[in-house]
Amino acid sequence: MSGLQVRDLVTEFHSRSGVTRALHGVSFEVGANEIVGVVGESGSGKSTVVRSVIKLLMPPGRVTAGTAEFHGQDLLKLPERQIRRIRGREIGFVAQNPFSALNPVVRIEKQFSNIAKAHGVGVDAGSRDRALELLASSGVDNPERVMRGYAHELSGGMAQRVVIAMALYLNPRLVIADEPTTALDLTVQRQVLDTLTRLTKGSGRSMLIVTHDLGVVANYCDRVLVMYRGRLVEQGPVSQVFVQPKDPYTVSLLNSVVQPEAAEALLATELSKSRSI
Repeated sequence: MSGLQVRDLVTEFHSRSGVTRALHGVSFEVGANEIVGVVGESGSGKSTVVRSVIKLLMPPGRVTAGTAEFHGQDLLKLPERQIRRIRGREIGFVAQNPFSALNPVVRIEKQFSNIAKAHGVGVDAGSRDRALELLASSGVDNPERVMRGYAHELSGGMAQRVVIAMALYLNPRLVIADEPTTALDLTVQRQVLDTLTRLTKGSGRSMLIVTHDLGVVANYCDRVLVMYRGRLVEQGPVSQVFVQPKDPYTVSLLNSVVQPEAAEALLATELSKSRSI
């Protein structure tokens, strides 16, 4: 059963100079307990897809056609008040820049309690313990100290771990991560992705992750969506798409992994996955 079903999604940007179509009839699904990666070059529409689905597009962007059904509800037809209830509670969101998601003048502990209150969840000692537990599970050093502190006191990697903990705080069924490790160094990227996938899969959640890094998809995702100029040109199991790509753009994208050892690692990862099924 699919938790998220997107059908014929069209997104446009309207301005005085005219209309630019950013997404051309995109359709895909995210199943239960599944991690799906969205890849493509800059400007391909990766982030536009996920932000369109949960109505986080900034003006002048707007969805002009299509549906996005999440457990029986079309997210695109919901009023703003209702979609805000779903975001955070049913769907967790991890942004590219953690500092844009954190309030610089509010203590981290207060931000956790604000999330709960915004969704009508009572705040008590148990909810505080859950925040501490999630911070610890996310790899945050000294969660008690972090809870008492502010965002500006955190490194980029530590701030992203806090954002992950907040995204999972109300136990959402789907996590959407938009380039969650772009601003981090390679070592921290791996740690954050390990944490995010462990906390997602370990709890039976689904995840939709936007990335430009094919290695991330090879190592962490079950299926992949390949975007090119606002169109979904190929999708399927990672082991299938990476080993036997069908679309010319997917072939060129895989060939752009210029280091031979990196290309071999991608292939080895997918072959080992396919043999273990």
